[in-house]
Amino acid sequence: MEKIYSESDFAAIGRQKKKYLIIYFVVLGLYVAASAAVWTAYFLQPYQSPNIWWIKLIGFVLAALFVVFSFIFLGIPYKRVKNYYKLLKGVEVGTSNGTVGEFDRYGTELEIRDGLEFSTLYFLEYNTKKQEFFERKVWMDTEKTPPEFSEGEHIKVYTHGNVLVGFDRLQNQ
Repeated sequence: MEKIYSESDFAAIGRQKKKYLIIYFVVLGLYVAASAAVWTAYFLQPYQSPNIWWIKLIGFVLAALFVVFSFIFLGIPYKRVKNYYKLLKGVEVGTSNGTVGEFDRYGTELEIRDGLEFSTLYFLEYNTKKQEFFERKVWMDTEKTPPEFSEGEHIKVYTHGNVLVGFDRLQNQ
């Protein structure tokens, strides 16, 4: 079986997830320290000081910057890495289903699932119950190079959650 994902992929994405968490918590620590400094400066001002509005403005700007950073950082890069980690963890510890199909074509559209982009591969599979062929869409991670299949080639496809994790080339029947 030719595997799409290796154990080094899972380890690399785990390191990247940890790195993103460290970056976020460092920024959080800096924000907490800066906020504590602003609050300390605020409480050390004399009653009705003309400088209080500057201190309040700095505190509001710090809070706004941290909230914007949090939404952007946790919403785009960290969320994507977290979803990719979840996918690879499922591939590593989960089960994969193997089915035999005839390769039909590569899809042109990109599909987004759990915040990750996938290209599509179409296979024709035979349904013994209905005695007919049906088209099966299998997702291929866009960060991996798609395997070279020729039309009509018989492939045993291993999927996890309809994501291609491995395949075997079979002799044409």
